Amino acid sequence: MADEQNDPQEREESTTEEKKRAKIRNYEKLIDRLKSEREELQDEINRDYREARRYVRSHPEEGVLFAFVGGIALGYVVSKLGRK
Repeated sequence: MADEQNDPQEREESTTEEKKRAKIRNYEKLIDRLKSEREELQDEINRDYREARRYVRSHPEEGVLFAFVGGIALGYVVSKLGRK
């Protein structure tokens, strides 16, 4: 009789363990997918950064002009936010 009572409990424990293992596998797959997405995004950002540097090196006047205009715009926004 004791074996009959333990048998369903053992089955329940084994299915619980299987569910935990399945969740861990899914979690590991998600982590791997996120790592690959991160690597792809890093590569894309690095390419864009190198392209922007090449552009600024080949057009230094425009780079200085954009930085100047961006500074003025940022100063304007900060001054408006500071007055509130």
